[in-house]
Amino acid sequence: MAPAHESAPYGAATTTYERARKFDAPFVHLVNNVKVDKFCSHCMRRPPNGAKLLTCGSCSFARYCSKDCQKLAWKMHRTECRRLKAVFPQLPLTEVLFMSRIVDKVLFLEEHGDKFGWEKHRKWADLMGHQEELRADEVRYDYFQKILGKMKAFLKEEMIDEEKFFDIYCKSTINSHSIHTNAGEEIGISLDFGVSAYDHCCRPNCSMIFDGFVVFLRPLTPDADPFNFKTSFISYIDVGRSRYQRHKELQSKWYFTCACDRCTDHSDDLLTSLKCTNSTCDEPLVTSETAEPMMISCARCKTIADEDYVKKGQEMMLSLPASYSLNSEVEALKKLLDSAGQILHQKNIYLCRLKTAIFHITGKLDSIENIPEMQKLVYENYRMIFPNMDRHNGFQLLHIVKALIEQKDRSAALPYAYDAMCIFEICFGMEHPYYLQTLALWTYLEKNIPKTDEELIKLMNFSENRPVDISSLLGTLSIVEPVKT
Repeated sequence: MAPAHESAPYGAATTTYERARKFDAPFVHLVNNVKVDKFCSHCMRRPPNGAKLLTCGSCSFARYCSKDCQKLAWKMHRTECRRLKAVFPQLPLTEVLFMSRIVDKVLFLEEHGDKFGWEKHRKWADLMGHQEELRADEVRYDYFQKILGKMKAFLKEEMIDEEKFFDIYCKSTINSHSIHTNAGEEIGISLDFGVSAYDHCCRPNCSMIFDGFVVFLRPLTPDADPFNFKTSFISYIDVGRSRYQRHKELQSKWYFTCACDRCTDHSDDLLTSLKCTNSTCDEPLVTSETAEPMMISCARCKTIADEDYVKKGQEMMLSLPASYSLNSEVEALKKLLDSAGQILHQKNIYLCRLKTAIFHITGKLDSIENIPEMQKLVYENYRMIFPNMDRHNGFQLLHIVKALIEQKDRSAALPYAYDAMCIFEICFGMEHPYYLQTLALWTYLEKNIPKTDEELIKLMNFSENRPVDISSLLGTLSIVEPVKT
C-alpha cells in the first residue's frame, strides 16, 4: 500500500524512533481545580473503567483513583490538607495550591538538602526566573500581587518573605508546563526540572507525550536524540500559528524572540498570504500581518494588488481571534469566514483555523460542499507547520479518513489511515491506544471487513491513554503487520 504522501520517513520505527526519554518524578504537579472530579490528584489519570474516584475524608477535595495513589500523595497532601480544612469552604485558586506546594519543597531543600533526588536532572538554583523582566511587566506583576495576596490568606503565618516568594514565583512561572491528555484536554500543571531543560523551537524535533504526570519525550525525526537537551527541542506554545502570533506569546510569557529555522524561513510567510486579485489565479500573495503595506505583483499572472488591498488583508488577520473554543458562536464565525474568504488565501493559517473551528463545532461547513477536500487543504497547511511525524498531522489525516468514510469512499480513506497509523506508532509507541485503535481502523479498511461507519469512526475517538487490548478491537481477525515503505 503506497502512503498518501511521499515525504514522511517510514523507517524502522522500533529502532530509529524508540529512543523515548521518560520523566516520571516532577518536582511538583497538580490537577486543575475544575478537573479534580475526573482525574486522580496523584497520578493524574482517569480512574479505570469509569470507576469513581476516592475522596480524601479530611479535606473532601483531593480525589484518588486508588488507595495506592492516596498513600503516595500523602507526603505532599498532608500539609495542604490541613490548610484546605482551615479555609473551608473557600477553595484557593489552582495556582495558589501549586505555588504552596513549590514553596514547601523549596524550603525543604534549603533545610535538608536534596534527600530525595528531586534535583537529579537540574538544580532549583539553576532555573531562570526573568525576575527583572517580570517585575517590569505591569500586567504580569499586577497578577503576581494578586497571587501574593491569596497566598498570604492561604498560608497565613506560614507565608514567607515577599521577595523570596517573588523569586520562587518567577522561577515556577517560567519553567512549569501544562499537562494535557494526548487528545488535547488540559488537566493540570507541573514543574519538572528535567523537562524544563529543553529549549523551544517552532519546528520541534521532539514531542511531549503525557501519561498522567509522566512525560515521554519522543523523537520526531530520525536524528533527534531526546537524551541530549542541547540538540532536542520541544514547543512551548501552539506552533500552528503565524510567526507574529508565536513571537507575541513567546515574548509575553518567556521574554525571548525565537530565531529557529522556521522563524527565519521566508516560506513561513505563506501562512499569512493573501488571494491574488485576479479571480482566475490561485497564486498566494506573500506578506505578513505586520509588514509595511505595499503593492504586490503576483508571481504567476503579474496582476498588481494595491496597497489598500494588502492593508485590508493585514487588518483582517489581526482582527481574527488567535484561538477558538467549542463555545464560540457559530453564526459570528461564519460571518468572519465570509469576510476572510474574500481576501485571505486558502493557505492562510487564519483562514485555515477559522474553517477548522467551524467544522469542529458544527461538523460541517456550509460554504464548502466537499469536506474531504477541505480537510486535505487543512492537512497540507499542517504539514508546513509540524514535523512530518507529529501527532497533529496524524489527527488531521484521521479527519480526512472520517470525511471519506462518511462519503462512502473507504478505498480512498485507506492510505490516509495507513499514514496516520505510521505517525502514531512513531509519536506514541506501539503500546499506546491511539496507535492500536488506528491499527485496527487500518486493518478493517485494508481487509474490507464489514463494519458500520459508526464502528469505524468510534476508533478515531480518543480519550484514554491507558493500554487497550487490541484483541478486543480485532476479535479473532489475524493481524498483518503493515509493511513500511
